[in-house]
Amino acid sequence: MSLIDLPAQKQILWHKMRSDLISLVPSFEDKDTILCPTCCRPVCFDDLSVEHIIPKQALALDPADARQAVSKNERSGLTLLCQKPLLIKGQRIPGHGCNSWKGKHYDSHLRDLITLKLVNATISTQHQVSLYCAGYLALFRQFGYQITLSFAGQISRSQFFHPNDFFKSVPLNCQMILAGEPRPTFNDEGKSYWSDPFRISIDQSTAIVALRHLIFRVPLSRDPTQPIARSLIYTPSRFKFRPDLRRMFD
Repeated sequence: MSLIDLPAQKQILWHKMRSDLISLVPSFEDKDTILCPTCCRPVCFDDLSVEHIIPKQALALDPADARQAVSKNERSGLTLLCQKPLLIKGQRIPGHGCNSWKGKHYDSHLRDLITLKLVNATISTQHQVSLYCAGYLALFRQFGYQITLSFAGQISRSQFFHPNDFFKSVPLNCQMILAGEPRPTFNDEGKSYWSDPFRISIDQSTAIVALRHLIFRVPLSRDPTQPIARSLIYTPSRFKFRPDLRRMFD
């Protein structure tokens, strides 16, 4: 069950993300690009790669029976990130775009948290930021570009490129982690713990994200479970009572 067909997954994710983006920004229908959910650059299919939100190095530490019963796809959650080189303040960053950035700055911290034993746990700010950014990617995976293109999404995308400290604009309640003990073994009764690693609920201006045994918050600009209005149900005031001065006999 550990084998995954990444080329097929990439195609599926590309079409899903492109359809969602076009529904919000119709001008992308005539383009062969989509927006990377973290840097928001327009990138083509070849400049994207499949990303495991829960990194593979953490998945490798799951119990053997969980690895056998539940595929990596389900245990990690997949999305697409760009592998196009990053330029930050005019300086080229080594590696393959946002995919490499996440791997370098966040994956080892996420592995630590996934295997965390609370008795002797030491959690740094880098661990907290790593979990926050994984939560943002989980929100994008479930709700699409309405998360990325919102004001709260802009805060999370900016935070993605600052791995060492939280921005002041990140709410304080989004800088905390609640944790229990990880499940040590696999059983059918608790299968969803492995097969559905992200469980998301909406609480006013934040999303409560449960990543296995870890619970934290990510800010929201709007409730993503509510449909987005596609037309106005009222007439803007400057168009109300607009006089029609054409003569009737013209």
